[in-house]
Amino acid sequence: YDYETVLIGEQCWFAENLRTEFYQNGDSIPGDLSDEEWASTNSGAHAIYGNDPSNLEVYGRLYNWHATSDQGGLCPNGWHVPSLQECELLVLYIGGQSTAALMMKSTESESPPWNGLNSSGFSAVPGGQRMEAWGYFNIGNAGEHWTSSSSGLEMGYDMRLWTDLDAVQFTSSDKDVGNSVRCIKD
Repeated sequence: YDYETVLIGEQCWFAENLRTEFYQNGDSIPGDLSDEEWASTNSGAHAIYGNDPSNLEVYGRLYNWHATSDQGGLCPNGWHVPSLQECELLVLYIGGQSTAALMMKSTESESPPWNGLNSSGFSAVPGGQRMEAWGYFNIGNAGEHWTSSSSGLEMGYDMRLWTDLDAVQFTSSDKDVGNSVRCIKD
C-alpha cells in the first residue's frame, strides 16, 4: 500500500492513518480479538473500528500501544511511530497547541468530512478508539494517535483531536486502548 505523505516543517508524515496487519519484519499483528482478549493482551494487536471493513479504507486500523513498541517495527521501513517530542514539534510547526487541531483536521468537503481547515495537509480523520473492554467509541468525534512514548508501565502518550476543540491535546491512555497511528520518516 502506498501512503499519501506530507512535509510539515522539517518532518515528513503519513497523511493518512496506518492500516497494516504486519510488522516491518513480516510478523503478523494479531487482530479479530474479542473484547476480553483485547483487554487482556500485553502484546501488539490491531482492529478495524466496529469490525466493519468499510472503516478500514476511511480510518485505517486501530492499534494498542504494545504494537507501537514491538521490536518488529509497526511502520514501514524508513518510517517509525513518532515520539511525544516529535508530535509536539509537529504542533509547533503548524502554529501551536491552541489552534493546531483546526489546521490538522480534514475539511467538511473531504472524505470523511470533519470540521477542520486541513491547511497543514495532515488530513486527520475522526477514527475513534477501541476501549479496553468497552468496545468501540468516538468515531466521527475524535482522532487519537499513539506516540511511541510511554508514561509508565500501564500508560502511553497520545495526541488527541476532537470535533469541538481547535486545540491539540497530549494525554496518556491505557496501553490497551486502540488508537490510530501516523508514521513519521526516519
